[in-house]
Amino acid sequence: MNSELQRAEPRAVDRSPSEAAKPRSSGRMYTPRVDVVETEDALILHADLPGVKQEDVSLTCKGEEMILHATCVPRNAGKKRLYAEYDVGSFYRAFKIAEQVDTGAIEASLKDGVLTVRMPKAEAVRPRRIAVRGA
Repeated sequence: MNSELQRAEPRAVDRSPSEAAKPRSSGRMYTPRVDVVETEDALILHADLPGVKQEDVSLTCKGEEMILHATCVPRNAGKKRLYAEYDVGSFYRAFKIAEQVDTGAIEASLKDGVLTVRMPKAEAVRPRRIAVRGA
C-alpha cells in the first residue's frame, strides 16, 4: 500500500475484494490507480479511468463500503488494428470507508479520464473553531 493511502487510514482504506464480489467481465479487469487526499472538511479520491465515459461508471456506497466499477469500450471496433498498446476492459476497486464520512453527501465527477470523488466528513468530526469571549 502506498504511504498516502496508509496515512488516510482508517477513513478510507483500500481493500482486496473477494473474487465472488468482483463483477464478471468478458474482457480484462483492471485495478485503477488512485490518490486519496484529506482536506479539513473532506476526503478526495482521484482514480485514473482512461477511455471511460461518464455513463459507463458505477459508483455505489453501501454501509462502510464504496465500490467503483467502470467499463471501457473498444475505440476502434470493426477496424483492422495494425498496432496497439492500449487494451480495453473493466475497472474495479472497492474501498472501506469509516463512519467519519457523510456517505449521503458523496459527490463524483469524471473529467479527462480521471474520476474525482469528494467524500465530506461528517459534521461531528470536522474541526470547529470555538470563539473565546472575555470574562
